[in-house]
Amino acid sequence: MFDLTVVAKSGRWVLVDDVAGELGAFASQADALRAACAYEALPGDEYRYVLIQEEGEWEEALLEVPRLH
Repeated sequence: MFDLTVVAKSGRWVLVDDVAGELGAFASQADALRAACAYEALPGDEYRYVLIQEEGEWEEALLEVPRLH
């Protein structure tokens, strides 16, 4: 169900795909979540579940994938 994870690591937010590994490091959690929305690993999905880890704590986020017109 969760293919993407955003992890706080060394002052950066790292976007990780379960299959492809690390996709990028971002200055803020919001930037990493925007990248998760834009990531094309699951084309056609309307929503994407993302795990967020910060200092050992886990959260879930449900993100709406931007629609192309």
